[in-house]
Amino acid sequence: MSTKSLVQGAIFIALGTIFHYIVPGFFYGMRPDFLLFFMVAYIVIYPDIKHTLAIGAAMAVMSAITTTFPGGQIANLIDKPITALFAMFMCRNVLKEGIVKRTILYFISTIVSGTVFLLAAMLIVGLPGGAPFAALFVTVVLPTAALNAVMGIVYERVIGGRLKSSRAR
Repeated sequence: MSTKSLVQGAIFIALGTIFHYIVPGFFYGMRPDFLLFFMVAYIVIYPDIKHTLAIGAAMAVMSAITTTFPGGQIANLIDKPITALFAMFMCRNVLKEGIVKRTILYFISTIVSGTVFLLAAMLIVGLPGGAPFAALFVTVVLPTAALNAVMGIVYERVIGGRLKSSRAR
């Protein structure tokens, strides 16, 4: 891992943490997961196992620290590394290039993350307020996936290509 990749990772972790911390929870303490967006963006730039595991672990810890979901700390520690590995696999093998494919990557990675998070929370501590899985999935996970996809389009158009091309130097 180069110093440049470590600095970029630290910046992505900081940005994701700030966004994750300041956005309020809106449905049973759940809120959009912008840490996930920045994690996937980093994996798009560095789609190898070392970078993926490092960013997945770091984002899991930061997400656990800033969560407002009751008992969400453990669920975050489970969900982020799994999602990071999924995103790396998809980035390397299925959705390699192109803004549409990258947008799909952000969307699907958010769906995977939300599903793993909710399942882990449901099995470990239960869902808050007795809310059903489907209600939380439809009201939080799907809108967050759509928002991350839109952010992915903007990011890829404005910044993504520049960071990826600077990595080649």
